Amino acid sequence: TLAALLGMPLQTELFEPGVPRFEGWTAIARDAMIYRLRGSISDAAIVLRSGDAAAVAAAAFGERSAPSADARALSPLERDVVDRVAAAIARTLVPVCGACERESLDRIASIAGYRTYFEIAVSAPIDARIGIALSIDPPPQPAGGITMDGLGDVALGLDALLDVACLPMHAIAALRYGNVVSVRPPGRTRLTISGRTLCAGTTGVRDGRYAVLLGPAL
Repeated sequence: TLAALLGMPLQTELFEPGVPRFEGWTAIARDAMIYRLRGSISDAAIVLRSGDAAAVAAAAFGERSAPSADARALSPLERDVVDRVAAAIARTLVPVCGACERESLDRIASIAGYRTYFEIAVSAPIDARIGIALSIDPPPQPAGGITMDGLGDVALGLDALLDVACLPMHAIAALRYGNVVSVRPPGRTRLTISGRTLCAGTTGVRDGRYAVLLGPAL
């Protein structure tokens, strides 16, 4: 996205996210231009420290500038370029932040309260880093899948739930260990897996064992 905006090929490297301490957040935001993107899942902050912002702005005008601790202040025209760069980066964050509540970005002075932070290093010919802070960790996305063939040999326990005779409330309250409760013929049974009904059937006896004659699912 940045290469298309600036009209030049770029090399980028994505660094693994981390969780800075309080002093870390303070250092990240010091002398930085910070843009807040409000999303339906989380907020994101795009961080361009002064030297990095100067390098990006210089590249837009065909110049090369490396970040430095005493970077100069940007002109209004250069600030406009950096604003456009931040807006372009924000559009790429929709998969992480969700749909945006508004098109424009907010300028903020602090990223205190954000949760995770990572940086993108840009090089050749720009030498800059772009920071991204997220207010909430994005939910993990499912990758791949398992077919029924892959699950065919997995053993699952079936629970048989049997309907018994209808009893009045006082009789149920009086039940004690050792009482005998009659099964209402024919015994209607549900086979379940982890509480989910798989099918239904009628309870009986076959070859000296209790059995269930399966019928249509409930």
